[in-house]
Amino acid sequence: MKKLFKIFILCASVFVVTSCELDKQDSPNALSPEQANVDFMLNGLQITFRDVVYNLQTRGQELTRMQNMFGSTYGNAYFPTTFNGPWTNAYANLLVDAKVLIPLAEERELYHHAGIAQVLQAYTLVILVDNFGDVPYSEALDATNFNPKVDDDEEIYAEALAMLDRGIANLKKTPLAVPKTDLYFGGDEDNWISLAKTLKLKMYLQTRLVDDVASEIQALINDGDLIFDASQAFLFQYSTTDQNPDSRHPDFSGNYVGGASDYMSNYFMGVLYTEKAVEDPRMRYYFYRQSTTTPTSPQILPCINRSAPPHYPFGTTFCAVGNGYWGRDHLDDDGIPPDTELRTIFGVYPAGGQYDADQGTLGQASSGLAGAGILPIYMHFFTDFMLAEAALTIPGVGGNHRDLLENGIRASIDYVMDFGASIATTNIPSQATIDSYVAEVLSDYDAADNNGKLAIIIKEFYISAWGNGYEAYNSYRRTGYPTDLQPTLLPSPGDFYRSLIYPQAFVDRNNQVSQKPNHKVQVFWDPGTISLD
Repeated sequence: MKKLFKIFILCASVFVVTSCELDKQDSPNALSPEQANVDFMLNGLQITFRDVVYNLQTRGQELTRMQNMFGSTYGNAYFPTTFNGPWTNAYANLLVDAKVLIPLAEERELYHHAGIAQVLQAYTLVILVDNFGDVPYSEALDATNFNPKVDDDEEIYAEALAMLDRGIANLKKTPLAVPKTDLYFGGDEDNWISLAKTLKLKMYLQTRLVDDVASEIQALINDGDLIFDASQAFLFQYSTTDQNPDSRHPDFSGNYVGGASDYMSNYFMGVLYTEKAVEDPRMRYYFYRQSTTTPTSPQILPCINRSAPPHYPFGTTFCAVGNGYWGRDHLDDDGIPPDTELRTIFGVYPAGGQYDADQGTLGQASSGLAGAGILPIYMHFFTDFMLAEAALTIPGVGGNHRDLLENGIRASIDYVMDFGASIATTNIPSQATIDSYVAEVLSDYDAADNNGKLAIIIKEFYISAWGNGYEAYNSYRRTGYPTDLQPTLLPSPGDFYRSLIYPQAFVDRNNQVSQKPNHKVQVFWDPGTISLD
């Protein structure tokens, strides 16, 4: 009965504008799995997946200095309760619904419903492993077992790969009907197949330090069905709807309505503004200055009259970037001064905010794209960077890593500029600026040894991944790059998060699980030989 009730609750709560078909039921609690509407359930999977990705990518952005991480040490930056939300979404909602949906869809010959669900199910498992390491799976979806054990994370990766193959097989079949709503690819099953294969590439690359994956990666390259085109980008499109529910990008809602609630990272803005001879062409798209001048009052910017900590290397960005770009330094836990209408905030890409044309005005609910941003889950240019890394570091994998690097940079810049084209009318980067930026990167690349080349590939991937800290967090732990991340304000902040701690809701309610001893516990693909800060 608990299982039937759970299915009813999931069906009733996941969907925004639709409801379960209960008109012929004597009791709604008696709704059986066989009577579930798979279209409604698939809608729910798509929305829940978005929420899981958004929440965990935010933590990745904080850890990799894309966005300010609040707290004086790593130990007090996050708490077990921090991760209750995405964990519950992943398990109680997405994975449970997928387990019910997939066999129902297959039985009804709704193969594309099943295939999409399998891809989302596999992607969710990969995200859980990448962030937490060992997690429950084999016993997690049994409604009679309230204390599921954690499984070996490497074994879950293997199961996710098999799940992707099953999803591809279903997507290649002819169904009796196609999904009524495909929020990601608009009903193009070929793009879902390309996504599944590209996710396999991502997984193999992630494990390259602990497994020989050359043949698997080369086979995917030879197959030629990877995500490379902007039309294939795996993203969630937000809208301008502001209520019932608020469907705007969360970073827009949190920073353009009633003042800013987030701080940008001084380090990341500094990378784009000062690291090259020219300003990064994406700078004005990524960030919007509510004021074009940097405050001189410590009542507004408390660090403005302070010196950089002595353990900061010479030249490290501290307190502010300049020209009105300012946020916070890594692990700055100062109180909140009256700066919510002055600090730099998210721009047009990907949050759907304002393009920075030197307006220097308050970000408001009507600014820019009014929240119609995207969640860039897997962008087409990610593939170029990943294949560049593979070609450079894995013997037996073909490809011109230099050309792939250039393709990734140019595709990222093109997409970002196209995204903001409707509101960017002045101060638009010229083609000469773009070419100068790319030429500088390639010149440095040509002069570097293989380690230096890898550092450049990852740095450019890192810059392009704005809005997806999950990928930045993965690549940092996999490679140790960028090596010049801004230090913490305290000289001894504790150990970096090699994986996230388990959520409190999971540990408190499961007698088979203990909290991790610390956040130094490694994911299986992390050999622990790379120093992380």
